[in-house]
Amino acid sequence: MPPGDDTSSLRRAADRLQEALVRSTGRALFVSRVLPEGALLRGRFEVRDCRGQVKRLEDAVLPLPLPLFRLIAFAGAPKELLRIELPAGRIALWPPKELIELQVGYRWHGFTGRLLPDWDGRFVVFAEDEGEPLALRLDEEDGPVWFAPRTEGRCTFSVRSPSLASFLLELAEAVEAGAAVTLPESENTK
Repeated sequence: MPPGDDTSSLRRAADRLQEALVRSTGRALFVSRVLPEGALLRGRFEVRDCRGQVKRLEDAVLPLPLPLFRLIAFAGAPKELLRIELPAGRIALWPPKELIELQVGYRWHGFTGRLLPDWDGRFVVFAEDEGEPLALRLDEEDGPVWFAPRTEGRCTFSVRSPSLASFLLELAEAVEAGAAVTLPESENTK
């Protein structure tokens, strides 16, 4: 039976991924943080014009699914954007400070700042697989991790991994097997 997303399972999975990343990159890439407002992230995202220029910053509140909250608050989360090369694609794990901006194009429209009408508000994107969203749902206490190919209009999600802990263990195993790890300031880091 795959591990669930209780705090101890997530902590073990995050610790294993952290250890694999340290061996691979020589750097500690996860940090624990307690969220001051419970399971809500508050922040801003950029609303741009058709030329890509920032028009304004839009205030936003993003509720966190329970497994993601547990990961960030108690087990650890990436300090910076982290990319891991898997045989089937490149996973980008986003740090908590960038999760609100990550929702642009999924939850919020980048030109208007409005909620996208076709987005299922239960989903919160926390990572990407080759630019495709990986999400958790607000109404599920233990996962699973959902994946959707990005198409015009509505995303159709399917299960990618049975839980967030299982997903992190999959990443740890890939890094332990020699998967390349890329960090923003050093695109050549292995």
